[in-house]
Amino acid sequence: MPSRLRKPADPSRRSIHVFDLDDTLIRTEAQVRVLDETGAEVRALTPAEFTTYTLAPGEGFDFRDFGNVGILARGVVVKYTRTIIDTIVARGTRSDFGILTARGDKRLHAPFLIRLFQGLFGIRLRNALIFNLSDERFIRHKESRELPPNLPEGFSGKTYAKLSVPERKALVIGQDLAARGYNDISLYDDSRENLEAFKVIHKAFPEVAYQPHFIDPAWKVRLAEFRASGKPRKALTSGRRSALILLENHSRYAENPEAGLRALEERGEVRLGAGVSLVLEEGKYALTQDGRRGTGDGG
Repeated sequence: MPSRLRKPADPSRRSIHVFDLDDTLIRTEAQVRVLDETGAEVRALTPAEFTTYTLAPGEGFDFRDFGNVGILARGVVVKYTRTIIDTIVARGTRSDFGILTARGDKRLHAPFLIRLFQGLFGIRLRNALIFNLSDERFIRHKESRELPPNLPEGFSGKTYAKLSVPERKALVIGQDLAARGYNDISLYDDSRENLEAFKVIHKAFPEVAYQPHFIDPAWKVRLAEFRASGKPRKALTSGRRSALILLENHSRYAENPEAGLRALEERGEVRLGAGVSLVLEEGKYALTQDGRRGTGDGG
C-alpha cells in the first residue's frame, strides 16, 4: 500500500507526530519488575508507575517483559489514539510519524511497529524515527555526545544514562529530532511528567514548536485530578466528545452513552459518582463537584 503522506510544502517547517508506546499507542500486560539486591522481585510497576518510581538503595529494574515481542503483539491498540492517527491521516497530513518509548532493544520492536503503522494506517514509519530510550546501543551513542550547554541546572553534571525517562524524552525531542530538521513536534503520551519535561528545557531549543497531547482514553486521570483539585467546575473544551467518553466510562450509561447524552440534554445533569456531575448549560458541557456550578478552569 503506498504511503498517503506527502512532503511538506514549506521546507522551512517540518512537522512530526511522536507517540509513546505503552498505554498510549498499545496497551499490554507488560510490567517493569523491581528487584532487590539479591535479585528477588519486590514489586511490579505499570509503565505509568515506572515513569515516576525512584529506586531505593540496592534496587534495580528488570525490563524482561518489554523485550518480549509476544507480549507486545498480543497488545491492543488504544482506540482513542487510533482515532487520533486516523484523523491526522484523513486530513492529508504532510507530517512524519515517530515512536518515543522507554523500552530497550529497538531491534526487537522496530519491525513490529513498522508493520503495525503500515497495516493499520498506511503510514511508512521510518526506522530512524523509532527511539528506544533504554536500548544499550542508543545509550552508548548518547553517552558519547555531550549534553547541550544551555540545559537547565537540573541537568548539569548528569550523563544521559543518569537522566530520568521524562528527561531522556525531552532531550531526544530537542536534540535528535531537531537535528533531523523537525521544528513542529507533537508528542502524545499518557504521562504528564513526560509531556511537561520538554517545557523545562525548551529554552535550549527555541526553534522547536512543541505541542503536548495527554492521552487519557477513559478520562480516568483527568477525573481524579478534578476531584482532587477542589474546584467547583471544569469546562470540557472538547464538548460532546468528552461528554460521551465520561458517560461511557464513569456513569450508569456505560452500555449506551448516547442514551446518557440524551438524558443530559433533557435534564441538564448526569451524576458520575463520588460527588461529580456532568452538566450541560447553554450548549456548553462541564464537570461540577457536589452540584456546584460555579466558574472554573477549562480543560
